[in-house]
Amino acid sequence: MSEVNPSPRSSVFTTMRFSQERGLFLFDHHLTRMLEHAAKLRIDESNINQEMLLGLLRKNPPQISEGLIRIECSKESDLSVAYRPFTIQNEAIDAITVPSPIWPPRIAGTKHGAWGAYIEARNYAEQKGADLALMVHDYSIVDGDRCTPLVLDEDGVVWVSHAKNSVSSITLKALHQSILEAGFHIQHGNLNERLIARCVETVAVGSGIGVFKIDSIDNEPIGDRSTRLYDVCVSTLDDEYNNPDNWEEVWSHVV
Repeated sequence: MSEVNPSPRSSVFTTMRFSQERGLFLFDHHLTRMLEHAAKLRIDESNINQEMLLGLLRKNPPQISEGLIRIECSKESDLSVAYRPFTIQNEAIDAITVPSPIWPPRIAGTKHGAWGAYIEARNYAEQKGADLALMVHDYSIVDGDRCTPLVLDEDGVVWVSHAKNSVSSITLKALHQSILEAGFHIQHGNLNERLIARCVETVAVGSGIGVFKIDSIDNEPIGDRSTRLYDVCVSTLDDEYNNPDNWEEVWSHVV
């Protein structure tokens, strides 16, 4: 976007995994969410469809074999695409907390044009030697700078933030059934200080990171060093990546 301080309603976007050989990972889910968010942001969604998006990508193929792709649609219905390589994935990491930006109800929880606060949070975390910024509001974690935090308590309940500012996670949706089948329960609620202090394990999941195991927050160790939830999430995502039904072919016929 050319605006220095863009409005949340200036654009809508989604970021997904890509492979030149296999295509786009969970493309249908990303397309559905992008359409839902465009409607909330009052952005014309006429160009947000499979034909237009795949056509754009074929005209602008990536120069790397795999990584992340960000597709954005402006309020003028202009589409743009940007590629970037993966950074760290499936690792134990340290996190810090930062204040979460607060948006009106119709903006909150969408992938909108004023996403700079999340990018700044990530940059701030890296400057402090951490790998992840966790967004906090009213003493509770509501989101990650590019992922969704999951907190496992001593009763085997996996807690997910129910805050309005939390963005719905496509990666978590892909993991949901396997987490239940592994014997955990999933509950939406407040990821407050008490829950974090008593947690068994905390992870974060997202398109770009895969699964992070969060070992510390604000330099304080958390959890009991168990990896059961982390292991389930990593194993499940590997299975999802290896399922050809989860990929939308884009470039293989022109490579």
